[in-house]
Amino acid sequence: MVTDLKKTIPQDIQYDATELRIEWKDGHLSRYNLLDLRKKCPCATCRGGHGGKVGDATGHIQAASIISWSKVGRYAINIVWNDYHNTGIYSFDNLRAYGDGLKDAFDH
Repeated sequence: MVTDLKKTIPQDIQYDATELRIEWKDGHLSRYNLLDLRKKCPCATCRGGHGGKVGDATGHIQAASIISWSKVGRYAINIVWNDYHNTGIYSFDNLRAYGDGLKDAFDH
């Protein structure tokens, strides 16, 4: 769990064809590969809820790009992916933890 709030408050969020970049208020820059983030979508369907298994909904995806994103309150972003999937809410806590190397940050 991140204890310094500046570590989980974005200063700036940008993306291009291959990555999402978040500059945090503490000055740290995190970079996320879009395909990796899409496959780690935290929504119930992608995480194996509703009777499926983790990877059933995302295993076939070969490329990902962002159409748009929006903030969800003060704690997360919601991404609209090029396959029009838009139900994943990526919390800033999990994004920062994942960006800092905690590979299972989205597996909870």
